Amino acid sequence: MAMLKVLVVEDLAVVRSLIRQQFAVLGITGVTEASDGAEALKLLLREPDIDLILCDWHMTPMDGLDFCARVQATPYLGGRKIPVVFITGDQKLADARRRHRTLDSARDLGIVDILLKPFGTEELRAVLAHCRAAHLLPRVEIPT
Repeated sequence: MAMLKVLVVEDLAVVRSLIRQQFAVLGITGVTEASDGAEALKLLLREPDIDLILCDWHMTPMDGLDFCARVQATPYLGGRKIPVVFITGDQKLADARRRHRTLDSARDLGIVDILLKPFGTEELRAVLAHCRAAHLLPRVEIPT
């Protein structure tokens, strides 16, 4: 089985580094980083076989929603939908009902879950397990 290939789209280098470290703790080393949506779109041209995207919601000049809309509309992915996990510091989404409403309204953009910053390795592992159980990551192995 192939190793998970992840794209982390986050404007803060320190947060990207922390997320990379959390993936490393889980044994996942196939992590690529982008500092904004435009850079991430260019990266996807070179590496269209990304399995999962972790994307900051609030970035400039292209926010996470706009980035996700562009990814889902991109022909070079061959119609393949890459699951996206939003990462955000918006603590209003700590409320489960609000988070579910937000997810319901964003599913067309490929958004499958939301991680609230700061999150730990166990929260990341739980999201990966959810994605695997939902068959969103069918060809990869998720370390347990």
